[in-house]
Amino acid sequence: MIAERAIDVMDRLIDVAGKRIVDAGCGEGGLARALVERGAEVIALEPDPVQAATNRNDLEGGGISFFEVGAEAMPVDDGCVDGVIFSMSLHHVPVTLMGEAIGEAKRVLKSGGFLYVLEPEASGSYTELAKPFHDETAERRAAQAVLAGLTTGAFRSHEEVRFVARYSFDDFETFVCGVTARSYNAIPREAVDTPVVRTAFEAAFTATGYTFDQPMRVDLFTGRS
Repeated sequence: MIAERAIDVMDRLIDVAGKRIVDAGCGEGGLARALVERGAEVIALEPDPVQAATNRNDLEGGGISFFEVGAEAMPVDDGCVDGVIFSMSLHHVPVTLMGEAIGEAKRVLKSGGFLYVLEPEASGSYTELAKPFHDETAERRAAQAVLAGLTTGAFRSHEEVRFVARYSFDDFETFVCGVTARSYNAIPREAVDTPVVRTAFEAAFTATGYTFDQPMRVDLFTGRS
């Protein structure tokens, strides 16, 4: 598979200019800002209270409306948005609520709207590096099972795209700080800074730093019935 940036893949698959989009599980808001730069109006949702406190100051306004809420309870009227995007976030929804989150996406979409789901696969050198402290295998597989159960009867078409994201780090400390900084993952430093993880990290050394591959999958459902 070709190594690509997730935002470049999205640009190739969907045009968000002039559209009203739900960013479900927006995290730090990088995608929400990118969507606004591309001409979209964004409703950004994030359930983590620590991240939400930051987002209320940093995201609200300028084309973004922010809400501290999970994707299973979207504060949006029926049939009023053009698209719903889950970018690396569906597997963060509690497994028992994933079906409800997808149901909410279908509810809020206009006729003809799209559902765009980007998910990491349970494979790749980055996944293997993270497994000792953050094994998401079960959650990622649950997310794929929910999507597999979403028949195309609710949409006119379904496209599946696979690519590889490449993550690079200057050193181990940069990696540790990055993965422990996200409050919504709640990963303590002592879980990451271990001999096992450090050894696996150092094994990836190249002349340009430390690089890891993460296979990705996009499911794009278009033409909401």
